[in-house]
Amino acid sequence: MNTSSRNRDQNKASRGIPARQSGLHGTVVAVLFVVAALLPLVAALGTGIAPANTSAEFATALGLTATALVFLQFWSSGRYERISGRVGIDRTMGFHRIAAYALLAFALLHPLSYLANTLFADPVAAWNRLTSMMASPRLRSGVLALAGLIIIVSLATVRTRPFIRYELWRFGHGPLAVLVAGLVLHHAATTGTYSAETPLRHVWILFAGGAVAAILLVYVVRPWRMWREDWRVERVRRVGARTVEMILHGPATTQLRFRAGQFIWMTLAPHRPPFHDHPFSIASAPADLPRLRLVINEVGDCTRTFERISQGTRVAIDGPHGSFIVPPDKTPVLLIAGGVGIAPLLGMIEEAAANGDLRPYRLLFAARRQSDLVCLDRLRNLQSRLDLSILCLVDDGPRDDQVGTGPLQPSHVRDFVSDADPQGAVALVCGPPRMMEVATDMLLEAGVPENSILYERFDFGAGKGRLDKQRRNQALLVFLVIVAAMAAFSMR
Repeated sequence: MNTSSRNRDQNKASRGIPARQSGLHGTVVAVLFVVAALLPLVAALGTGIAPANTSAEFATALGLTATALVFLQFWSSGRYERISGRVGIDRTMGFHRIAAYALLAFALLHPLSYLANTLFADPVAAWNRLTSMMASPRLRSGVLALAGLIIIVSLATVRTRPFIRYELWRFGHGPLAVLVAGLVLHHAATTGTYSAETPLRHVWILFAGGAVAAILLVYVVRPWRMWREDWRVERVRRVGARTVEMILHGPATTQLRFRAGQFIWMTLAPHRPPFHDHPFSIASAPADLPRLRLVINEVGDCTRTFERISQGTRVAIDGPHGSFIVPPDKTPVLLIAGGVGIAPLLGMIEEAAANGDLRPYRLLFAARRQSDLVCLDRLRNLQSRLDLSILCLVDDGPRDDQVGTGPLQPSHVRDFVSDADPQGAVALVCGPPRMMEVATDMLLEAGVPENSILYERFDFGAGKGRLDKQRRNQALLVFLVIVAAMAAFSMR
């Protein structure tokens, strides 16, 4: 982007008009990933080495591709907006998680594939050969790398359990990944037949350089950027039984530009990023800058302390992130929120009111108790400034006459969509994971096209809804292409 274009976007954002969204199209990102993952195989073909038997070549392909995936993991963490800004950090991180399982599978199959010819004919001999391989000093770096991969993937799988502190997991995940990458690189350079040749050495230098650049961005450049502006806590107040509203105030000349619905990573002093940053949706409009409103659910050790934060506490901000934004060409706008999931949707409604958006906005706000319908007074005040209708549902406890009976049911969604053109509408959903699964499935049944249903979830790569499964299938298709290419390499 040239300087004049960047200035125009910043001027638009300062007036409440969102800047352009950066990032590559999802298909382009997927193709680039496949090309990068298969680059070692292409380089191996360029060495001119005659292929061995099929099982040995497939084992080699598994090892070369697994090595590439290790280094690509450093770039699939979702925070590089110029790459994945349009895809969304939740989908990128979901892919990152699926890629980790694929990487571990490739790494585990790598030594086993060398034994394929003897495994069924003589299992005892195959086992003895495997144990000797694992004990070989020459292969020690590869064995340690495999052990490290198992630890990384296992801890990532259980990281949301109560016995795993988020900060401790963050502290160990990145450094251990760096150690594994170093061990993998040493193993490839010292044991691989193809890796001894110039084409593969150039590829490993390229991958290692890219990983070093990503590490510097995460651990040096980004933390410096997060502190370079003077953001502070202006006010914290309770707005629900387990919910607080935090107002941040930045400099009048802030360079932060965001679109309503996006989120930031935030670290509160005296802690330091990147090990203590947490994601929070922005619940205000760009026109409110240099103030930001966050609506935060008290669910962890960190967030439960927020109400006691002193006014004036320094805050480090990294953002904006995410592609959860209202498209400009869709109408009406259907919003479904569950509990504190109202935060990004409140920002969207605030932005619509600030910009004089004439489109109809419809909000379905569901919560367990009426006290969990946070910011409801603010939402009702905004009804005087735009075409906004609000339907509230509460599962348990007393409710006033304007609140319906939950939980969310198909009839609620059908009624919600009934007076709209589902083919032209856009639906944005945010809330607890199970609620989003139910809501997105119901929207599909009500006739809203799947590409017009937008949501973000941070239990990355999970979910049982139809759209969640579709996302996983798209990710798995990428690895199916990679496996097909490995098979073609081994059978040449």
